[in-house]
Amino acid sequence: MGDTTPVTPGRSLRAIRSAFRSEGFRLFGMRFARDYLRFAWRAAWRWGATDAGTLDMLGFRIDYFNQSQALFFVHEVFVNGLYAFVARDARPRIIDCGANVGMSTLFFKALYPASSVIVIEPDRAAFDRLSDTVARNRLQEVTLINAALGEVDGTTMLYRDGSDPGCLIATTTRSRGETIQGRGGTSSEQVPAIRLSPLISEPVDFLKLDVEGAEYGVLRELVAANAVRRVRQMVVEYHEVDAEPSGLHQTVDALRAAGMKIEHLAFDQAARAGVFRAWRPPS
Repeated sequence: MGDTTPVTPGRSLRAIRSAFRSEGFRLFGMRFARDYLRFAWRAAWRWGATDAGTLDMLGFRIDYFNQSQALFFVHEVFVNGLYAFVARDARPRIIDCGANVGMSTLFFKALYPASSVIVIEPDRAAFDRLSDTVARNRLQEVTLINAALGEVDGTTMLYRDGSDPGCLIATTTRSRGETIQGRGGTSSEQVPAIRLSPLISEPVDFLKLDVEGAEYGVLRELVAANAVRRVRQMVVEYHEVDAEPSGLHQTVDALRAAGMKIEHLAFDQAARAGVFRAWRPPS
């Protein structure tokens, strides 16, 4: 549940900086600062809480499974603006791969209300909550797909922490699944698997790819099908995968060969994961 100790000065200062000196404030102004501080203050008073709750952000409402996970998502998506991009018009086409309960989907609709978004999430519990998020907020031009992404169509095993609804590290990669197993309470199930390229028959302004180790196969298929040339910008969370020790370098080389520029944004040694942005220079 988390403690109820008084808010420390350090947490207060970090919250104020996140509210007013962040990408979220630059993008959304006082509306963001107000909603962020309400949630951050609540989280600070119950630091480390893992129970479910509801968050209001920029006129949207979202139910989450775990307060600490929700705070992480709010910082990654809204405070840091990890998925912010400049579109060519007010109706960009976006693909949100690995959406979990829908925090990034709400960010995209806040940034570009008239955008069309294809949203993909394999975990059933997260997908059900995601569907509720879309329905509750009456989001238009949002297509939901309950499937995993892979190099071939069919089925695949999804490994997740069975004690953690909406598990943030649910994965179809066996070696990463064994890492989850080491934490105890792991479950696995067979889920539909689809290729990404058939969803990119027309230009895509922004692709978000957070698929917990499956990214190398997904992008390999996208390059092989030549569909990557219809993607203008992407942000990819990548992972160290035992079965693909050269996965990152090969992926970056393939994207560069397809005409994209690459910027490495971050790497977390403990999580063995990082983020890069790729974009296609204007012709």
